[in-house]
Amino acid sequence: MRGTRAAVAVLALTSCRGAWAQQATELTARSPWALLGQALLSLAVVVGLIYLVYFGLRKLTDRQLGADAEGPMRVAQARHLGGDRWLYLVEVEGRRLVVGGTGAGLALIAELESSGTLTSGGARRDEA
Repeated sequence: MRGTRAAVAVLALTSCRGAWAQQATELTARSPWALLGQALLSLAVVVGLIYLVYFGLRKLTDRQLGADAEGPMRVAQARHLGGDRWLYLVEVEGRRLVVGGTGAGLALIAELESSGTLTSGGARRDEA
């Protein structure tokens, strides 16, 4: 049974040999400029797809965080700290809040004043 499969595979490969040789001669018969143009076009398509995927995922992430939502509350920035821990800068009716989030819930860490100082615990960056 194994010998039969091997014989069929060899016959299939030898019958395709002519087609492969024909494709190889067609590639060498094309001008280098045509090959360069085809390569550049392929590269442009790949870069375009990467661009679309990147900005599509970015828009989706912003929408999930509520960055594009209308209303009195907005997530200005989010930082992943590792695991299930996140740090959010939230703007609510002119107030800027630093909120920590884990799988267990959310906690107010600090409220930032317009001068950049913390009002709800913690030390200023230049004092630490």
